[in-house]
Amino acid sequence: MKEVVIIGGGHNGLTAAFYLAKAGLRPIVLESRAVVGGGAMTGDLHPGFKCPTLSHHTSLWTDIVSDMDLVRLGVKFLEPRVDVLAAPIDGPPLVLYADPDQTAEAMRARSVKDAEAYPAYRASMEQIATVVGSLLASPPPDIDNPGAGDLWNLLGVGRKFRGLGKRDSYRLLRWAPMAVSDLSREWFESDLLCAALAGPAVSGTMLGPRSAGSGLVLLLQEAHRMFSGNLSQVRGGPGALTLAMAIAAHDAGADVRRGTTVERILVKDGQVAGVLAGGREIPAAAVVSAVDPKTTFMRLMNPTDLTPDFLMKIGNYRAAGTLARVNLALAGLPRFRCVAQDETALLSGRIHLGPTLDYIERSFDHAKYGEISTEPWLEVRIPSILDPDLAPPGAHVMSVYAHYAPFTLRSGDWASSRDLLLRRVLATLEQFSPGIGSLVLAAEVVTPADLESTYGFWGGHIHHGELALDQLATMRPLLGYGRYESPVPGLYLCGAGTHPGGFMTGGSGKLAAREIARSLTA
Repeated sequence: MKEVVIIGGGHNGLTAAFYLAKAGLRPIVLESRAVVGGGAMTGDLHPGFKCPTLSHHTSLWTDIVSDMDLVRLGVKFLEPRVDVLAAPIDGPPLVLYADPDQTAEAMRARSVKDAEAYPAYRASMEQIATVVGSLLASPPPDIDNPGAGDLWNLLGVGRKFRGLGKRDSYRLLRWAPMAVSDLSREWFESDLLCAALAGPAVSGTMLGPRSAGSGLVLLLQEAHRMFSGNLSQVRGGPGALTLAMAIAAHDAGADVRRGTTVERILVKDGQVAGVLAGGREIPAAAVVSAVDPKTTFMRLMNPTDLTPDFLMKIGNYRAAGTLARVNLALAGLPRFRCVAQDETALLSGRIHLGPTLDYIERSFDHAKYGEISTEPWLEVRIPSILDPDLAPPGAHVMSVYAHYAPFTLRSGDWASSRDLLLRRVLATLEQFSPGIGSLVLAAEVVTPADLESTYGFWGGHIHHGELALDQLATMRPLLGYGRYESPVPGLYLCGAGTHPGGFMTGGSGKLAAREIARSLTA
């Protein structure tokens, strides 16, 4: 039985391990930390408080959940009452539900025009997502030597594209390269609604709502949502999910080793020979890296094992992050100005604190010039509303994505700017939830520098690289290496820096495992 070393025990590494074991190989997962999960972990925040450390929601493909039998292993998905609550500084909130008709009815008091347009917008978006999703569900085609499978997959995509009809096929071609601000303004007049729709299109990216190509990221998000349904929160936090995934991989035949840091990918006679971990060589027929492409090639490999041309290209792969995390232990449930005291269930989903497109764009402007935004755009979740075991009775935890926190600061560094970021996040929260500062018992700040140094994300980029037209599909991470292979025989990639990209779907791990197993068992 061939042994395959997998570097990294995050969700993609564990997914790949499961499917490779099912294919008759023997995966050895090497995770440097004491716990598996990568970006999907639940940590101790304060005595009695547990909180998602990095990713505060999941979007694991439902077929992976089924194949790994995660529900049998104790995973319980929790469904929020609402998808999104978009909070204004003053006035009533905008609430987006899973049901577009319910959403339309809720927004009618704000704008009759928007209420009438929203169901048609959702119907069109869902149709387009089926085409984009068909591209995400298969490995990218081999551009140089397409096989029968590639041609068959492309034929299927073509059929679905034609099935869209003239109107939606035209929209797909237009929306992908558009700025999401223009896309949303074509449909809606409410600033709050346009800003709420723009949020997912720029989350974790170096894009603002007026950046070309942000429309494509929105389409990617919609397509992944089609595969994951509404499985956004797990009881016990995302760490409970990845722990179950590790058990599933182990039960399938994988060897999951925690606390084992890979120092070097070993190459002998032009072929991968294994890895050096903890000062010990671990031989393998293949090595699969679930860490990001730049870390794989620029930190874990001897540069003499790669060509100067390849090193130049991978060096130019864009992976400078713009996201920080702030996790808060709260003595009680915060009161939001726009939510009545008897409507706290409206806070069970994603809380969007960026009331206008201009607000988000101004926040992005700071990041472009290496500054911490004075009023950061925030994505907030209070997971303890649905999962009270995360905090003591009456208390809560809050996880915050602080957007547009640039990895490289124009002045100073993140070690000296950590407190400044926390103050600005709390000041912004205070605008929407007066008095929240008095509830804070403890705070954890994860800066972009922490994402790189502690969690291994090059540049602090949560998606393992920008989600842009030139870094997707056959060009993720580079043209010629979009099917999980590398310039070195026996070395493969399976992280979010490969197709179909980020968002904690497990898709990269599953598709990579399929291609790797085909290569190694041929």
